[in-house]
Amino acid sequence: MISNTLLKFAAGQDWYVANEDEYVFGKFNDYCFTAKTDDVLTSFFTSIAGIAPENLIEFTSWLEQTRFPLKLVDYEMTDNFIAIRAKDTAFSGTAKQMETFLELFTDKLKALEVDPGLCVICGLPADELALYVGLYCHFHPDCIDKEGYDFTSIKTKDDSESDKEISEPDELVMLATMDDISADEDNEVAESADDESDERPDKERISALADEFSKDREQFLDDLSRLCAVPSVDGTPEDGAPFGRELKRVLEVFLDIAISMGFKTVNVGNVAGYAEIGEGDEMVAAVCHLDVVPAGSGWNSDPFKLLIEGDKVTARGVNDNKGPCLATLYAMKALKDDADFSPTRRIRLIVGLNEEKGMACMRHYREVEELPVAGFTPDAQFPAIYAEKGIATIALSQKRRESDAISSAQGGAAVNMVPSDVEVTLKGEGEPRTYKGVSAHASTPHLGVNAISRAMEELDRELSEKGLTDSFVAAYRALIGQELDGQSLGLAHSDETGDTTVNAGLLHIDEIEARVMINIRYPVSFDVDTAKERLRNIANAYDVKAEWVSLVEPLHLPKDSHLISTLMDVYNEATGLSGEALAIGGGTYARSLPNVCGFGPSFPGDPDVPHQANEWMSVDSLLAGAAIYREALRRLAD
Repeated sequence: MISNTLLKFAAGQDWYVANEDEYVFGKFNDYCFTAKTDDVLTSFFTSIAGIAPENLIEFTSWLEQTRFPLKLVDYEMTDNFIAIRAKDTAFSGTAKQMETFLELFTDKLKALEVDPGLCVICGLPADELALYVGLYCHFHPDCIDKEGYDFTSIKTKDDSESDKEISEPDELVMLATMDDISADEDNEVAESADDESDERPDKERISALADEFSKDREQFLDDLSRLCAVPSVDGTPEDGAPFGRELKRVLEVFLDIAISMGFKTVNVGNVAGYAEIGEGDEMVAAVCHLDVVPAGSGWNSDPFKLLIEGDKVTARGVNDNKGPCLATLYAMKALKDDADFSPTRRIRLIVGLNEEKGMACMRHYREVEELPVAGFTPDAQFPAIYAEKGIATIALSQKRRESDAISSAQGGAAVNMVPSDVEVTLKGEGEPRTYKGVSAHASTPHLGVNAISRAMEELDRELSEKGLTDSFVAAYRALIGQELDGQSLGLAHSDETGDTTVNAGLLHIDEIEARVMINIRYPVSFDVDTAKERLRNIANAYDVKAEWVSLVEPLHLPKDSHLISTLMDVYNEATGLSGEALAIGGGTYARSLPNVCGFGPSFPGDPDVPHQANEWMSVDSLLAGAAIYREALRRLAD
């Protein structure tokens, strides 16, 4: 529950209160804050993107010096956010004390010239507001899939240490995980709950699995260095290089490594390739990719030169997806070298070169090559992913009437984002009026405030009071309103893989037509044909035309299928856990080929590092993955 003190403070500051998720968010002294209470702790999160390195050092020193008088339990800076935590009793139960606390904090940020209006990803000025990774901040919609620059991860030198990190690139403690914080009443100190829950393998297990490949560790790192040295970013097509010369080169490097290990290899038109062992009429596979996203800015080292620091390796692609790809190749080599292993099916490691840009590599592969009877892609997470929701974009349009009150309207940045602002001009009014919301991703619309829905609600009330009407406002209120599950559209559906979510992402109204684009994520048992017919009939009653613009079908493999049950048995036996297969709302490389699911490389609780600056991975985790893939392929091939 949100504490009464925090609720009073939020009300006084006109902040949003999200009761379902038990947090509040809004602005204080121009800075965006998200806050939550848990037991006796109150936590505040805000962005410090753009802070200068020397000011970050001063800020860290100030926090240490004022930690006791501010009654801070702890603080953490990473990924351009700072989290500060204090006992609720530090505020003496009054909103005024909380206000004083934040005044001291924000005054220091202003003294250090931390601009409150900078994009949390790139650090440049941004007007857009959103709940990015669940935290209220400024951002650019175009930056969502970019690398960004981590202003909270810098290095400095002092007289006693040659190279000391001010802020370790640890995963930010997000709102969803604040339940892991508990308080010790006797010592008045909050302690983190044990990270090694029954969902996460302990470090000893990971190390023991990695030790099974200890003799290969040095060669593995040499081979990984060769792969990461190729800047295999999508390039200009050339003769014999459909995705550019660097993609062709990285495939050649991979196949050369596989040949040196004794594999049969095939280059599929410099679009994809594979390494294979065994005999048999059927084939099982692991599916990986060798293309990477651009390096971007914010790196502390050369992104295309493997940096080895103890158990940690850093370079573009070590996680997504060159490291797991190589780990799978080593898993296959272990099987090839096992004299007692005589599979009834061939084992193939398929590598693509266009995963980051649309998976055209696998579309070509499907046309010209054999398909696996079962397989997995280590381009997702552990344990096995048995379901991925379907995704559809639907256009709802209505012809305008002379009696309609709205002259024009425009809102939203992308159909897969909750819109943060809408401009509406009424007939007889020269200037447009603006309605504000809070942006979020379309797969989690409950984390945002939809500006289109807000505008339609307020206009419906205002027009009614003035004796005016607008056919689209009436239709929107009846069909969508504030719903997030598509109930009134006839799209609501639930099963074990989740619920339908609906986001009205784009709005355009002119003198001819009103059109809203909606993005839906639907569970695997959702009947699209029935939903289309039901939506058409419902929409027709309001003179609205419903057009399904795009459709990506869900991926579903029964939990008790041979593939999922085998992978879960392997994972649980290797880790000593009793995990369950996952259902997710997004899409993975598993959709590129039939009979394939996501399986690794990240273990539960691992930080989200793909596509980020300073992309890294633990060598032990990579080699532990190899041990798991080896056993998975062994069982699938038998």
